[in-house]
Amino acid sequence: MKTYKLEINGEEFEGRVVEYDGINAKIEINGIIYKVKMEHEFGKQTEHFERPKRVLTIPPTLSGKSDSAFTNPCQVRSPLPGIIVDVFVKEGDEVSAGDVVVILEAMKMESEIAATVNGIVNKVNIKKGESVLEDQVLVDIKENK
Repeated sequence: MKTYKLEINGEEFEGRVVEYDGINAKIEINGIIYKVKMEHEFGKQTEHFERPKRVLTIPPTLSGKSDSAFTNPCQVRSPLPGIIVDVFVKEGDEVSAGDVVVILEAMKMESEIAATVNGIVNKVNIKKGESVLEDQVLVDIKENK
């Protein structure tokens, strides 16, 4: 079907209408299908979006930050501003590279943030429900060598 350029919270995306029946639509944005319901009331149009249940894993290099911003692999950083949904580790826990340590909600999507090294959690700098900034250190890990 038709492709549209969308602006959501100041960011531009390309969306493709996969299915449309006059009221309900399925729109694909970055490989994720969103269900959209459009209501027409007295000449004005209202859209209702259903958030997908999918969780994404965002490696630091895909966050838009340069690799130089992530020079210390022992620091798990937030790839973008958001809210901490869940924290899976505490100080003293052993983690392996790839283990999910935090779930971050940003732009209405939940993302798994993973450890990049094997080691022991040295410090957890955040808690559930807390707002964080881009590049903020969430968890500090003492690397096992």
